[in-house]
Parts: sequence; structure tokens; C-alpha cells
Amino acid sequence: MNADEGTYAGRPMPPTAASRAGEGMPRNAFLVSIDEARDLLGKGQRSLAVLQALHDDVNALAEEIEHLLDGLPPEHPTVKEVADLTAGTITEWQEVVSEMESHGTHVVSLDPGRLQWFGVVDARVVAFGWEEGEDDIEWYHEISEGFLQRKPLIEA
Repeated sequence: MNADEGTYAGRPMPPTAASRAGEGMPRNAFLVSIDEARDLLGKGQRSLAVLQALHDDVNALAEEIEHLLDGLPPEHPTVKEVADLTAGTITEWQEVVSEMESHGTHVVSLDPGRLQWFGVVDARVVAFGWEEGEDDIEWYHEISEGFLQRKPLIEA
């Protein structure tokens, strides 16, 4: 199977094997090997769980603010306190995402929890994908196709 001929085997390769830059990759993204992505999976799963909890917290705080505003003016100290807590939670969210992305891990969705890393398969830049419930990173997809069009990695 030869990438130059347009036939693909689903074989992961080192980042240096990319035939061209990854169009469609986020601005802050970089390439990792499948082994590096797998090494990052455990930490990524833990960070994803934190993000899911923070998401739930922000939703609960937003509901609380809405409820408070039914009877209190926006400048009331209780409303301000909950708004400040919401802002702090959002800041924490941003810090977790920045930390993940600094290592090459990107959140695709929270529910279901999906993570991806950009790498190389058959000399093409692709995204390795993982979804909650999976034990390992065993799938990839073309960046232009998205997570739902994943294909299996073929490893020797």
C-alpha cells in the first residue's frame, strides 16, 4: 500500500512522516505519534472528567443566577457572589483545556466524552480519536471528515 498512489493501509507513522501540513488543524495543535497519544490518554481521561464536572457546575450556577434574578436586582451581593463563582469556574475550565492542548490532547465533546490527537497515518495528517468506553486509541479520521467517520488503525 502506498500513500502516493492513493491507497491507504491505516498504518500509524511518526509525525516526521507527514507528506504535508495538516490543513484544518487548530492553530495551537501539533503532531504526536500514536504512542505519545496513548501515553497522554490517562491524563486526558482525568482532565475530561474534570471538564465534565465543571460543565455541570457552570450549568447549575447559571440556573441559580437565573433563579436569583427572579427576585433580586443584578447588583445584589448574592447575585454578584454567584456570578463571581461562575467566572472562577469558567477560568478553571479554560486552564484545564489549555493544559490539555499544551500536551496535544483536544476535547471533541463532553457527552459523550471524546478526545483527539493529531498524528500521521499513511503519510497523511489525521486525528487519532478516543471515546468514553473505549480502552485504547484504536481509531483515526481524516481531519476534513470528523469524528463520526473514524477508521481503524492497522498496526503490525
